[in-house]
Amino acid sequence: MRLQAAALTHRGRIRNHNEDAAYADAWDRLAVVCDGMGGHAGGHIASQLAVETIVASLSSLRGAAWADEERVVKAVQEAVFAANDRILARARVDATLSDMGTTIVLGAFMPDRVVTAYVGDSRIYRISGREIAQVSEDHSLVAERIRAGLLDPDSEEARLLSNIVTRALGMEQITVDMAVEDLAPGDTYLLCTDGLHDLVREAEMLRIVQGASTLERACVELVELALHRGGHDNVTVALVRALAE
Repeated sequence: MRLQAAALTHRGRIRNHNEDAAYADAWDRLAVVCDGMGGHAGGHIASQLAVETIVASLSSLRGAAWADEERVVKAVQEAVFAANDRILARARVDATLSDMGTTIVLGAFMPDRVVTAYVGDSRIYRISGREIAQVSEDHSLVAERIRAGLLDPDSEEARLLSNIVTRALGMEQITVDMAVEDLAPGDTYLLCTDGLHDLVREAEMLRIVQGASTLERACVELVELALHRGGHDNVTVALVRALAE
């Protein structure tokens, strides 16, 4: 299958800088979205380092290599660990960056399958037909307490704890969640930071992506909706669609 891809990032209406980073390229069969943390310089550097490292690490996958599931899965896993190592190495030589980190979600698109990987609370959604489903699982304090039945998602406590992630690149030890699933013509994968998914409901994502004339236009409409609702954080989205040859 051939691919279409687009991405857009915006600093939002409140922040005076953008700590998010994104990459989506049909030729590279790859989409990556990161949400940096650790202050102005730190967050921006961590997210950029992660994206750059992932793209460089997976650039060796060309042609027939993309049909080898074991090879692609291993390459994706190694790329995420390489990104973490690079962030840690940079922080060790610059004390002002000691607390920097970033979430990461990525999709690596094989001819008939997609490999996803994620650390943190950025998200991956799959849009197939008239349905949208969250593929990733949030690595956040709120999400973990909700899954354990210890927290009401609509409570004030959930709102106050909403920005605490339990996993991120930039930690000494990380666990990367990965999955492989079938890819069918028409499937669209949406990767985004919490600046989008906190303000735009899944049903609205589905409507916008299905109704937009292009993926680029869908990215614009999604970001504009988040901005219209306050844009209290950086807002980033990437879209990849599979098409029959």
